[in-house]
Amino acid sequence: MGTERYEHGTHEESARTLATSTQLSTGQMAGAIGEGRSFLGIVIPVEGEYARKVSATRAATGDPYAYIPPHITLMSGVPLPDPAEAIAHIRNVVSAFSPFPLRFAGTDTFYPVSPVTYLRVAEGERELTELHERLHSGPLDAKPAYPFVPHLTLAQEVAPERLAQVRREWEDVSFNMSAHSVTVHVGDGAGSWTQIEELAFSG
Repeated sequence: MGTERYEHGTHEESARTLATSTQLSTGQMAGAIGEGRSFLGIVIPVEGEYARKVSATRAATGDPYAYIPPHITLMSGVPLPDPAEAIAHIRNVVSAFSPFPLRFAGTDTFYPVSPVTYLRVAEGERELTELHERLHSGPLDAKPAYPFVPHLTLAQEVAPERLAQVRREWEDVSFNMSAHSVTVHVGDGAGSWTQIEELAFSG
């Protein structure tokens, strides 16, 4: 979730409490969602040694969102119509997928459209795109404002020279991980996000 203005985009810009969000029980979801307008964010967490390195790199550049755990965004800021229907839809989509491998290799940037440098997804893009498309269907059939570009943010909202420096530093880095779950977050549109569920790929 980032300010990149791609589908990874606006969720990170507003997710100022995401780093400390917690998973809620089913009975607590209604309270988290509340009565006002709510929005959904769905991500695949990135964990392990390289996740720590990504976080360190973001912090070193002065990235204002460095505190947000590394992740790949699948859905960002989609209005939440009927909470029960939406959550059932997400569970149904996620349960049809099995864990799948991801490989990150090479860097790219959204600059000058948006000040973001990122690691490219070299393996797993097909599964990520299919997940993205299936999630954006049914009760969550909202057309994203920008193309879906699966990626792992390395730096954002920093000076162009810092973006270029990070891109050079990470250009030859590659690593693998297994995507085994998604986390679902609800936002209030004012910058507060709460994780309401973690769903495992169980297909």
